[in-house]
Amino acid sequence: MPIVRLIRHGQSASNAGETTVYPDTIPLTPLGHAQAALVASCFNRPPRRVVFSAFDRAVQTAQPLCERFPEVPVAVWPVQEFTYLAPSRYAGTTRRDRTAAVAAYWQRLDPRFRDGEGAESFVDFWDRVEAFLERLRSVAGSTVVFSHGQFLRGIMLRVINGPLGAQEAMTRFRAFRTAVAYPNAAMTVLVLSPRQSLLGQVRTGHLPPQMLST
Repeated sequence: MPIVRLIRHGQSASNAGETTVYPDTIPLTPLGHAQAALVASCFNRPPRRVVFSAFDRAVQTAQPLCERFPEVPVAVWPVQEFTYLAPSRYAGTTRRDRTAAVAAYWQRLDPRFRDGEGAESFVDFWDRVEAFLERLRSVAGSTVVFSHGQFLRGIMLRVINGPLGAQEAMTRFRAFRTAVAYPNAAMTVLVLSPRQSLLGQVRTGHLPPQMLST
């Protein structure tokens, strides 16, 4: 029975309000690196595998755990963040600079809308969520996945609600993405079985209060 620990990356430059260029190259801050080290310290035994997205901040968050258990196989899966704004139009901006564009995207509520080159539609994103869960069902043992806030919330929404059409999923996700907190370096456990999927609480107990960030 697959047991999966879902971990959000540590604080990134974008989370800290800094100017960034492209979504896949955003690095961790010093706080993010410290959070990643604390995540690795939570593991008393090695998992069966470590999975992370190709985005720099997820790779950097996974690194301390990979160094702690160098014998554990690692893999890059398509669990990267939902990038719905065209990257080339927002290079050199901060998260605050993108606030109006983010609001306009979610107000449109069109699951097939694509903002431009390099952007995903919501349908693309939801298909990745479905494919991820299906892929997990075919693996045995414990898996640690380092991913991103919106992708992890997508997994949570799908597990809680079951199969959803793209329009209904986007409508629900619009509220879910802001209503459900998933801080940097937070983790939750997902257990998959043929009859049901069980989702644990989002936990941050491994992080001191002064190291919490979103």
